[in-house]
Amino acid sequence: MTNDIEKYSKDNNGLLTYSMLLKHYNKPQIRNYVNDAVISRVAHGIYYYKGYTIDMMRVHQVSNSTIIYSHETAAYLHNLTDRFPRKYCVTVNQGTNLRNREDFNIFYVNSETYNMGVVTVKNNLNNNIITYDLERTVCDMIRSKDRVELQVYTEVIQSYFQNKPNMTKLIKYAKHFNIVDEVYEISLLLQRG
Repeated sequence: MTNDIEKYSKDNNGLLTYSMLLKHYNKPQIRNYVNDAVISRVAHGIYYYKGYTIDMMRVHQVSNSTIIYSHETAAYLHNLTDRFPRKYCVTVNQGTNLRNREDFNIFYVNSETYNMGVVTVKNNLNNNIITYDLERTVCDMIRSKDRVELQVYTEVIQSYFQNKPNMTKLIKYAKHFNIVDEVYEISLLLQRG
């Protein structure tokens, strides 16, 4: 029986949800797995199989399915900065309620903006994480400059413009966010520097 749960966890890189477990085990069996330290509860309805590294970035995304990692967190996922964010930066639709709000730096946007530039990337634990693409991340950093760390902001902008930026996509997003002048100004400044 333990081999089955090991197989299910292996398919999911260690993560198991309560609803997934209930398809194969009854509640007393699940409780026994927890008591025997075969699995550990890491969040409401989320468990990890013994021996796997707990990926809180993934745990948060499973327990809050509407979050999209953005700003400094997205920059970290895209290797635009090597500084892991103190708090996860997430973007959600206006009016969304989140579990564990204290773990996040939350940005609320309308539904048109929310879906713009969404991609899935692998994080350092090889899990799929939903975030924004490079150009959306740069635009988010520029338009929210007052809410992000200056050192990270500078590092992200410099890293992006040093690595063959996709100016067509960047300007498309900049028009949507009404920051075209700022993007051109930054681009020109970095070309001169």
